[in-house]
Amino acid sequence: MTTAIAGLASTWPSPVLVVDADPSGGDLVPGWLGSWSANGWIQPDKGVVSFARATRQLVSVPSEGFAGHVQPVPGIGHARLLAGVTSRAQAAAIGDDGWHRIASAARDLTRDDGPDVLIDAGRWVPGTPWPLITEADLVLLTVRPSLRHVQAALPIARTLHETVPPDRLGLAVCATAHRSAHFVARVLGSPLVLELPDEPDGARVFSEGARRHHDPEQCQLHQATHKAARRFHTWLSPHARHNSPDRGPLSILRSQGGAA
Repeated sequence: MTTAIAGLASTWPSPVLVVDADPSGGDLVPGWLGSWSANGWIQPDKGVVSFARATRQLVSVPSEGFAGHVQPVPGIGHARLLAGVTSRAQAAAIGDDGWHRIASAARDLTRDDGPDVLIDAGRWVPGTPWPLITEADLVLLTVRPSLRHVQAALPIARTLHETVPPDRLGLAVCATAHRSAHFVARVLGSPLVLELPDEPDGARVFSEGARRHHDPEQCQLHQATHKAARRFHTWLSPHARHNSPDRGPLSILRSQGGAA
């Protein structure tokens, strides 16, 4: 999950807001942005918790409500971050109402050629932020191509099929080969829209904030996220989505047993 979100955000072709909505505790700040956080460039207390607290008297929130709660992603000039929770207690305090307010502000932000929004919805747990998933224009379920992870993904895949329109639902298979990815797609019954190769050194750049490859063009994972980011950006644009001019975010949810 962290690898997919961080990789897409790093290579996104236009301004983008990354929302860490993992109710079990976000990995983006301690992992992808860990060194920046340790040096004080990222403030973990500015994010979904501070936003939910500041807007608790409201039902819906315009995009201006993000002011004071989002922060620049160091080294990536086009990206901003709404940092996640650090405990499940914080996620419980946000609740569905808080996630609804974040969803309303995110949808408002994407109007009129505004920035795209990428949401890390975390693993499927009782506190999954469903308002951010049902409001999304594209929902990706991430899973690894092993029998254990595919079996763990079956219940959430069925739930997503019942909840999300089929043209807004896709599958992201991480650490995979092409043949394995298509097998996973057949089993889970969703179209394969993102394949991330098994490249541990490249993945550590996004999951642990490791030093970047000296030549990103030689990194298969960088190439895969680069191409996918452009494809998703085009798909999410209001010109491509002419039947739905009010764009929503892209939400990524991982299976309960998955890790990406």
